[in-house]
Amino acid sequence: MDPPGPGPGQRDHEPPRDAESTSFSAFDRLLDTCRRTRAVLVAVVHERADDGEQVRAILANEALEHVDAVLDGLTFLARAGSFTGEELRALVRRAGIVERPRPGTPDAIVAELEAAAERQLAELERASAPRALRAVDGRAMLAAGHARVVFSIIPRLPPEAVAWPQPHRTYADIPVPRSEAELLSRAEELAAVLWRIAAGDGRRDEAMRRTLAFYEAGSRLSMSGAFRAA
Repeated sequence: MDPPGPGPGQRDHEPPRDAESTSFSAFDRLLDTCRRTRAVLVAVVHERADDGEQVRAILANEALEHVDAVLDGLTFLARAGSFTGEELRALVRRAGIVERPRPGTPDAIVAELEAAAERQLAELERASAPRALRAVDGRAMLAAGHARVVFSIIPRLPPEAVAWPQPHRTYADIPVPRSEAELLSRAEELAAVLWRIAAGDGRRDEAMRRTLAFYEAGSRLSMSGAFRAA
């Protein structure tokens, strides 16, 4: 998709093209994903996204993979002490963990068979290979850390960095997540909005505004943690 051109009386407020290049290639790729996603969202918001297939490709192949990494990283980094009881229950439901079925029911029988098979497989693996430490997904950790900072700076974006069409260009009303559960909720909202845009639903609502704000801020955050406004 060609970069969207400014419409009459509009400015795209592109992030600076001379933003520092880093030796940390994973961070560079993350910023590139944020910038491409931002360009798509700006085009959709201003109704200039003519190539629907290209929009879907960018969202599905890059943006949604990035949000999945954010969610994985936030979940991995979460500590039980950071959640209330209700938030923990919501996290358990999100992870697909459910209550143990009652003994004797079909679900319980299936669960017992699956558990036995898993134990047998684990024993075979222990017998054939030394115990390995769980690998940490560095990409997910980076995406989660970047997202945590981005959510915190959204309300402070200057007017020239705001592409959402409104009389007063500001994101000051968008709240900063106050807990791990709120961080997860906001990241899940990103995924939901990107999915619906990829499906052709480009309605301009507050969820889409918050999503654009995330990528506006995310595309301007430098490796040093400084914000580079346009």
